[in-house]
Amino acid sequence: VTLSETGSSGNPNAIPRTAEVEGLQVTVPEKKKVAMLFQPALLRCHFSTSSTQPAVVQWRYKSYCQDRMGEALGMVTSGLQTMSKRNLDWDPYLDCVDSRRTVRVVASKQGSAITIGDFYKERDVSIVHDADLQIGKLMWGDSGLYYCLIITPDDVEGKNEESVELLVLGEASCQAVFSADT
Repeated sequence: VTLSETGSSGNPNAIPRTAEVEGLQVTVPEKKKVAMLFQPALLRCHFSTSSTQPAVVQWRYKSYCQDRMGEALGMVTSGLQTMSKRNLDWDPYLDCVDSRRTVRVVASKQGSAITIGDFYKERDVSIVHDADLQIGKLMWGDSGLYYCLIITPDDVEGKNEESVELLVLGEASCQAVFSADT
C-alpha cells in the first residue's frame, strides 16, 4: 500500500487524499513448458504483495483431464477439434472439475521452511528463490498443470495464483513432435 505522506496543505497530520492499493499479484513467465523425461525442470513464479507478513508459497499439481500425448504427436480426434472450435476458451485437456483428475500438493514454503507433499517425498523437489518450483528428474506422470498459489494473511486483494502447463516428453515422442513441425 502506498499512501501519500502529507495532505495538500503540507501538514504531516493531514489525511492523505490519494491511496494506491496494489494487492497481491502472481505471475508466471512461461504459461506452457515442454521438458524431457528424466531431466530437471524449473517452473518459475513471481509475486508482489503489499503485505509485511511472510507469504506462504504452495505449488499444486493437477493432471490433464485427458491424455495430451496424442495431441503432442499430432493425433487429435475430430470430436475434440469440433468442441474446441465451438467454444474457443474451452480446453478439453485442462478444463474439467477437480473430481475428474488427480490433484495434489507438490510443496509448500513458509519463510525458509519447505514441506514436500507426500507423493513427492522420495523425489528431488524444492521451492527455490522466492517461489520457483524445482523438480530434479521429470517422470512420465509429471505432465499436467502446476499452480503457484501465494497466501498472505493481510493482502487478500488481487490475483493469488497462476498456472504453468508442463508437458514431459520422452526422446521418441520429442523426435515425432519435431519432425511433425517440419
